[in-house]
Amino acid sequence: MLTIPLYTFLFLYLIFLVVFVAFAIMNFYHIIMTASFTLASFIITFFTFTLTILTLYFTWQVISMANWQAEVLLFNTEWLTGSVIF
Repeated sequence: MLTIPLYTFLFLYLIFLVVFVAFAIMNFYHIIMTASFTLASFIITFFTFTLTILTLYFTWQVISMANWQAEVLLFNTEWLTGSVIF
């Protein structure tokens, strides 16, 4: 059987978050340096920031209840032999 621990997905999610934060910082830096303080840029930035905070909050609520020591089954040799009992 080929299994991986569930916390590897948590590490992948954290890598995604680091990349997302890097792009968000570049976005804010671009807005500040180009002095494009318009109502449209403020609304879009505020909307994106709000959705990001809500997503992080609900993600935290969901993943706090997970058992990170559980294993995810990727491949089982019994699938090929047909001896799996459901």
